[in-house]
Amino acid sequence: MKRRMGSVNALHQHNALVQIIFNRTDLLRVQILHEDPLVVSLTVAECLVRRVLIDPGSSANVMPKVTFDQLEIEPEKFKPTKNPLLGFDGKRVEPIGMVELPVRTTERDLIESFVVVEIHPSYNILMGRGWIHRVQGVPSTLHQVMRCLSPDGSKVIDIHGDQIDPLRPDRTTIVGLGLSEDEKQQLVDFLYQNTDMFA
Repeated sequence: MKRRMGSVNALHQHNALVQIIFNRTDLLRVQILHEDPLVVSLTVAECLVRRVLIDPGSSANVMPKVTFDQLEIEPEKFKPTKNPLLGFDGKRVEPIGMVELPVRTTERDLIESFVVVEIHPSYNILMGRGWIHRVQGVPSTLHQVMRCLSPDGSKVIDIHGDQIDPLRPDRTTIVGLGLSEDEKQQLVDFLYQNTDMFA
């Protein structure tokens, strides 16, 4: 009996070693004082898709028709559906169909269902909380990362946000020289607050 209890305790201690936490060092790679959503890049249907919104408030994965068309998915994978979605304003959005596609991330290849809608959003895909739970993820918009457990639970894997980073010249822009200091600061503040609107 003692030996069995010892095994259970050892197993519990081993599982407790891998935890998902966030700390101050996670903020070192982030442009702070932001209100950015968590926007990442994912591999969907063998294609790298940028501007993917991680949305724990959504019960479904949502794909605009324009993204569906660009992925050049075989027509036979497209299935009709009559289940409406509710938008932020409470209005019903009628989907034009559903499609199941592979999503590769965090050492997983998952087949995910996407509701395809005729909208023109700021994002190419929206990943909802079902997928977040399946990858055992904890998203943090503040830290601009979704931290996930590996499939075997032995380590943590990060999916970093695509936030504009002033330390990377390829992800910055030039502010006009003819502006006053006050105007420059207002423009810079505006750009940081709306980074999710830019490719």
